[in-house]
Amino acid sequence: MNIKEKVSALPDTPGVYRYFDASGTIIYVGKAKNLKRRVSQYFRPADQLTVKTAALVANIADLQYTVVETEEDALLLENNLIKQLQPKYNIMLKDDKTYPWICIKGERFPRVFLTHRYVKDGSRYYGPYASVQFAHRLLDLIGSIYKVRICRHNLTDELIRGGRVRPCLNYHLGKCAAPCAGLQSQEEYDAQIESINSLLSGRVKPLMDSFQEEMERAAAELRFEDAAQWKERLRLLDIHHKRQKVVGHGILDMETYELLQEKKLPRQVVRNQKALEELRKDLGMSHKPVHIECFDNSNIQGTNPVAACVVFKDGIPSKKDYRHFNIKTVVGANDYASMKEVVNRRYSRMLAEGESLPQLVVIDGGKGQLGCALEALLELGLRDEMFVVGLAERLEEVYIPGDPDPLFLDKNSASLRILMQIRDEAHRFGITHHRAKRRKAEVDSQLRAISGVGVATEEKLLRRFRSVKRIAEAPLDDLAAEVGPKLAAIIHEELNKQ
Repeated sequence: MNIKEKVSALPDTPGVYRYFDASGTIIYVGKAKNLKRRVSQYFRPADQLTVKTAALVANIADLQYTVVETEEDALLLENNLIKQLQPKYNIMLKDDKTYPWICIKGERFPRVFLTHRYVKDGSRYYGPYASVQFAHRLLDLIGSIYKVRICRHNLTDELIRGGRVRPCLNYHLGKCAAPCAGLQSQEEYDAQIESINSLLSGRVKPLMDSFQEEMERAAAELRFEDAAQWKERLRLLDIHHKRQKVVGHGILDMETYELLQEKKLPRQVVRNQKALEELRKDLGMSHKPVHIECFDNSNIQGTNPVAACVVFKDGIPSKKDYRHFNIKTVVGANDYASMKEVVNRRYSRMLAEGESLPQLVVIDGGKGQLGCALEALLELGLRDEMFVVGLAERLEEVYIPGDPDPLFLDKNSASLRILMQIRDEAHRFGITHHRAKRRKAEVDSQLRAISGVGVATEEKLLRRFRSVKRIAEAPLDDLAAEVGPKLAAIIHEELNKQ
């Protein structure tokens, strides 16, 4: 596909585009609210372009792009790529000095604030942020979740013990826990700071899991106000996580800076445009796998067989494209037949809806599962349209159709990391669905087995009590208020008998 064909095929969505010269070097990175409209502007008659733009266009041999959800995500990703790659024709974003950092001050009971200056005083710095608004929104998020002081007091033990500082207005507004007045311990405050470090480093998912546990623990202990607070914090963190997934995790070219006085500039960089090219070479593919899909079966102890398909585009999980499958045509735990069914269902639907097919399909399993997936594609006439491999978990060996021996990739290679990441994500996604289905089946079997309990009664009870365990523990009067005294007595007796 030549450049003009690629431009005409671009989507009308926000994203980041990259231009390459004839040697394969990236020479320009740009952002767009509308990729097709923005990139098309470059490929006009030369007399309609500036001298600089005309020089750039004359050197463009290829282009690639990454779709993101918002224009702000595009801005942040563009900034990260430019700082990492330093493309020849990018000038505006090469200077870090004009962009703000979030500083966690190197002091007792650290403050967290925005700054344009990096000072070697033992503080931690996160950024730089291409969008000042985004940096302020991060600070607002931190202020909504954590109680961090904003005062400039030097909080020595002597000052705190002496009672010389009175809690300020922020304490009374619930925005600070007043460590200045000895109302919050150093340990409690430092735990908050570590959590903030995790948030600013992009490690959001473990924080969300922790908040979920705290919320459930508070609810179980009947501390409903605390549970509501944890729920609100979880909601705010979830919104942030969804908005920033492009610049948080994934396997795209990007980097996060964390500056410490004791170190030089350490970087967490995951270079995946290069990694995808490495994967292409290692597997012997003709095209770079910018669209990868992976299938996993889940049938723990042979019950509730389900399957999952996860999708990575440009190295980033495309969660809106993930799919769950309840196995319909296979009786019992038969991984091979189940794999054939879901591959057939996935790609027959994509064909019917005219969707673009992936370059690479990864099957979680060895030769057996791979063979069944290939059978499904053969029946659909798609056998030659996609590159398909199996990834067996025991030794992480890769099975390629037509090759009798498995391929063992270097354990430290970017290629194997990509395959393992997408396989593990498919496994996680499938297990989550399987557990939900199994829980529902367990609830159905417990409640529906009781005489007089139908679908409507089951739903009513679960809405009120949330779980079978709580229904069993509920006072008879509470049950009777929902279903009447006679059925309440039967349900109480049966569940407690079980």
